[in-house]
Amino acid sequence: MRLTQRTALPLFTERGFDNVTVGEIATEVGMAASTLYRHFTTKEDIVIWDENNVAIDAALTKALKQKPPLTAIRDVFVAELGNRYDADPEFQLARIQYIYRTEQLHAAAVESDYRDRAELTKALEHFLSKKNRHTAPLIAGSALLVLDVAMDRWQAKNGETPLGVLIERSFEDLVSIATLT
Repeated sequence: MRLTQRTALPLFTERGFDNVTVGEIATEVGMAASTLYRHFTTKEDIVIWDENNVAIDAALTKALKQKPPLTAIRDVFVAELGNRYDADPEFQLARIQYIYRTEQLHAAAVESDYRDRAELTKALEHFLSKKNRHTAPLIAGSALLVLDVAMDRWQAKNGETPLGVLIERSFEDLVSIATLT
């Protein structure tokens, strides 16, 4: 999946998203288009897929057992996304910037965020006390919006500030909202 994504992004960047077929990507990677579709259900998924999602899920499950929800989510995002994106900034920045400037990819990313929010809400409901479960959608939505703001700032400034730092700052901003006057 990583090879497919890293092969496809330069093709999309050079020729435009609509001008590259899944068949061409499959040929470049050395597989059949049908095999590629087993890994990515849409062409948009090739760019949007983030190999960190599995690690994030596992880390969140562990962190939510030990820390308050926003702290757990922040720490996992910093560790799993911040550190990994900062370890591979050239490719990740190119990928995120391409998503932001390509309308159909950005729309697909927003749809993916909705699915992520639903999944995070379910996870939070499992860890929150019964009296606090009603806050799960708010926590999930807020945390993912904070991440989106951090990613947008990171890509808009060409990665000049590490993503992990921007994630931490954005979570601090969220927490400080309660005291705004």
